Amino acid sequence: MSDEKLSAVARLRRRHERWADDLRHRFRTDVPTRDRTLAWSSAGLVAVGALALVARALVHDVGVPEVAAAVIAVGIVRAAMLRPATPPHVHGLPGAPEPEVCPAPEPRDRGPFVVAVRWIGALTALAVAVAPVQVVAVAFVALLVAAVPVVADKLVLWQARRELRRALAAWEPRFVLGYGGYGGGPIHVGMWEPHLLASGDRGVIVGLREHYCAELRAAIRPAMPWIATGSDVLGDMRALTVPTITTFFYVHNAPGHLKLMGIRSVRHVWLGHGDSDKAGSHHPRHLRFDVLVASGEAAVERYARHGVEIPRERFVLLGRPQSGDVLPAAQPVTEVARPTVLYAPTWVGNGQQTGFSSMPLAGRILRTLLDAGVDVVFRPHPVFLRDPYWSAKLVELNEILRADHDDPATPGRHAWGEEAVRDWSVTACMNHADALVSDVSSVVSDWLASGKPYLMVSMVHRLDEFVDAVPVAAGGYRVDRTLAGLPEVLDEMLRHDPMAEQRRRLKVHVLGEYAGDESARAFSAWVHEMAHTPMVRD
Repeated sequence: MSDEKLSAVARLRRRHERWADDLRHRFRTDVPTRDRTLAWSSAGLVAVGALALVARALVHDVGVPEVAAAVIAVGIVRAAMLRPATPPHVHGLPGAPEPEVCPAPEPRDRGPFVVAVRWIGALTALAVAVAPVQVVAVAFVALLVAAVPVVADKLVLWQARRELRRALAAWEPRFVLGYGGYGGGPIHVGMWEPHLLASGDRGVIVGLREHYCAELRAAIRPAMPWIATGSDVLGDMRALTVPTITTFFYVHNAPGHLKLMGIRSVRHVWLGHGDSDKAGSHHPRHLRFDVLVASGEAAVERYARHGVEIPRERFVLLGRPQSGDVLPAAQPVTEVARPTVLYAPTWVGNGQQTGFSSMPLAGRILRTLLDAGVDVVFRPHPVFLRDPYWSAKLVELNEILRADHDDPATPGRHAWGEEAVRDWSVTACMNHADALVSDVSSVVSDWLASGKPYLMVSMVHRLDEFVDAVPVAAGGYRVDRTLAGLPEVLDEMLRHDPMAEQRRRLKVHVLGEYAGDESARAFSAWVHEMAHTPMVRD
């Protein structure tokens, strides 16, 4: 319902709810807003205490007990009027204790005590204003009893932050890799951690989802210390951002990163987890970053094409460090008697904006590849393996390749399942293959480093608009979601490959002029420079 059709009271209520939601968001993500809110609320409490004493002076004598009760009560209410946050914990940081269990058990709910403090605080102010000293004493004791559990938990939080800060200060990290995701952690963090550490500088990972801490660490096996923030991320990072830290890096689009970006004494750098034409690679939230590391000019143009106007000087073009291990073709695919094709569908996403995956067509695509007389490496996005629905479908899809692989009447030699997804890296899969079939995925951009041909399945766009919407498709062979003409397009790619020269030009536009490990070396050198350059804001 529009605001015009609501009553005046309802409009005021809705306006207040929007204001309150906005204030809560800014309180969690913006240091000045938090400081102002705490300052004004403290001033309000002081004003209430002062008014109580003034009111008492009109009808009673004001003695030391009343003044002391008012002053201390204001301090107690200020300390206990908000729920205590869960404390942060750390794994793998020298000098810092690790929790016995991870994630740490949920703390006791102090909400009832916080509510009691607020109400008893108001009653104490009223007692100071008009009641006898004995009533003031009873109210004060009740307030103190209600506040003790809340204040005790806040002392535990303060001690945890203090110990962790001391350990960080002694270890002297130079950068933070902030991560607010969960399922994709092994991919997102795993692809960047070694390149960040190649700078020769120390860093820490800050995970925002404490409930996934153990799961993520087990899957990622990070070399850097892992800090799991508590429920107050901004408060934790204000305490834990030691002076040696100059830069925060981000590899994921999690909204929770805004809480980290509230720390303004460091630079905030967007890395992403792959170069593609998905919405995550041109998100308006990227306007907040101080620096955006991009592979090539194609990434810069992508933002402008989607109306996200970011000043050119914020971009640093460093290629794709991960593509340094992608080997060029040993010979043209047209000269390979029985080519190997990597089929690498992206994740299905969570809506139409991310619904680029060809996985719903995987059975037809795999059978068409077998009919084309090729060997297949089937490497779906690893998140498919953790999804109950798709992990069951994968059993059926893998069986298509297994049956052909095990049939002595066919020459097929395929890779799928654990071998292709867990034992081999995506780079190893690329180096095993002569051609690629994929969709809108960063795999395609990385594949360009090989110079080998690729075919893209357009699940969202018509073929006549596909290249305009997804420019990397300009260097590839293309079919739409109907898969019409797929056998003929595969034959053109594998037997003739007329687009080789176009791929070479596109490679420079997408990945820059880097060859071999040049991008990786340029990136690590840039990280080292940033790690030792303090952030100075205007």
